[in-house]
Amino acid sequence: MSQAPLLDVQNLVKKFGAVLATDHVSLQVQPHEIHALIGPNGAGKTSLVAQLSGLLPSDSGQIFFKGQDITGMSTHERVRSGLARSFQITRLFKSFTTLENVALSIQARMGNSFSFWKPVSQDLALTDHAMHLLSDLGLAHRANDPASELSHGEQRILELGLAVATQPKLLLLDEPMAGAGPVESERILNLILKLREQSAILLIEHDMDAVFRLADRISVLVSGAVIATGTPTEIRHHPQVIAAYLGEENA
Repeated sequence: MSQAPLLDVQNLVKKFGAVLATDHVSLQVQPHEIHALIGPNGAGKTSLVAQLSGLLPSDSGQIFFKGQDITGMSTHERVRSGLARSFQITRLFKSFTTLENVALSIQARMGNSFSFWKPVSQDLALTDHAMHLLSDLGLAHRANDPASELSHGEQRILELGLAVATQPKLLLLDEPMAGAGPVESERILNLILKLREQSAILLIEHDMDAVFRLADRISVLVSGAVIATGTPTEIRHHPQVIAAYLGEENA
């Protein structure tokens, strides 16, 4: 790939006391690439994504996004620049309708304050935009249902939609299929493939079948350090990766 990377992480370090959560991590994500980040539990994957999203400050190293050093930017500033994160644990306004959740996310992207005195349902342009996104997510039929009444898989899809509503150039997905059943996992997988048309994606996922179906490239994190980066085929047959994580049955 000869084009400039969308995300360029250089020697990122994060320590928690004596524990090295990220050990001089360097990786790149290209525009419209699905780049998976895999590794055993406790490898530092979520800590790395927290640093990329601005929720966790790094001790050293730099993060470049669209050629700009964003290492010192706040989470809000990163979202406004086009970097959004979907959380491992679903975070929704459970008492709000599905439509209201999406509309509020769009409203936040536009820089408008949340006005609870004027319901978002009264803003026709906003609700039209939100309904269009719900249709893309396959959730239009649940628009007026409280988010609390959605199935777990539907909540995962809605949460993904909230991130998409910010119109990111890079979407950080932390186990988007966690807890979803086979049918909903397939819906999420197909949605991620569709999202690559507008965004690059950095994906944490433990479902190796999904990873090998989705990813253009894979980076393997073990004990806070990247031990290999390559195509799915290269990673599947990498001796160090097999020994540290995949096991012979995945080779």
